[in-house]
Amino acid sequence: MAKIPTVKGYIDSSQLGVTLMHEHICLSVPEKYYKKAMDYQVKLMQKAVDVGINTIVDLGPYPNIAGIIELSERVPDVNLILSTGAYLEHVTPENIRNLSEDGMVEHIVKNLTEGYDDFEDTGIKAGILKVSANTPNFTEWEKKNFRAVAKAHRMQKVPIATHACAGAREQMEFLRENGADINATFYSHVEAEFGWECRSLEEETKYLEDVTRAGGYLQFNNFDFEFDTPFPDILYLFNYFESNGYGDKIFISIDANWYFDDDGHVWHEAEKGHPETGKRDYAYAITNAVPMLMSAGISLQRINKYLIDNPRRFFEALM
Repeated sequence: MAKIPTVKGYIDSSQLGVTLMHEHICLSVPEKYYKKAMDYQVKLMQKAVDVGINTIVDLGPYPNIAGIIELSERVPDVNLILSTGAYLEHVTPENIRNLSEDGMVEHIVKNLTEGYDDFEDTGIKAGILKVSANTPNFTEWEKKNFRAVAKAHRMQKVPIATHACAGAREQMEFLRENGADINATFYSHVEAEFGWECRSLEEETKYLEDVTRAGGYLQFNNFDFEFDTPFPDILYLFNYFESNGYGDKIFISIDANWYFDDDGHVWHEAEKGHPETGKRDYAYAITNAVPMLMSAGISLQRINKYLIDNPRRFFEALM
């Protein structure tokens, strides 16, 4: 068993249970909306607990630690695993965006070993690394972050998650060139068809198979995002990888995220243009995505593998 840092302290990998590997705690809001955001976050987190979700991995690498402490106190029956690293350049805080490669390594390692700035005395440490690129053609800033994350990963034996709407294979190859253990990496949103560079479904499947063959995991979350990925295409991907021996490299998550507009109204991702996405909270993984998959012939045994067994194996990869 691996020891994994959570907001409440270390747990064994055997305690992860039903795990959503790519989610967001959305508490970085203007002060006037903070109470509303916290109450909303508590409501969604408790709903997740009520449907049997045990662990949520927050892949926003700049967490509001004070807010997360409050959230954990109000919803104590869920494991929260936090991340550190970098998201896309245009939304990265300036103090992190301007770090050199060595500075980024230092920042990441501190969050892994001592804790987040101003909250070191809480004992809350990051448990996973996050890194992102917008396209397969990395900018120099993105290359710096990938190298820094790979170095911190080697130093501290902590797994890596990437934002990979496009370029999952290129990300995997770059991480491997920089010494990462690919068995402890996963690539998010790979089913988003706008990132397939005009490849067909069959071509994209072969492209992604290179990632799984190298040992990497694939994370899927576009349930009820028909405008990005029709459900039959998600189903094809699930069944292809399962039937070709890579079913132990699949994660199910939702990537639930939302924001407040100037009037304080809560909008989930894409909800303004696609109202059906407003229901995509953490619990949706169990209340909607799982029934969709089971109605299409995917067994409960397979679903348990994607939600329970594979996350546990992933966190144990660097033991």
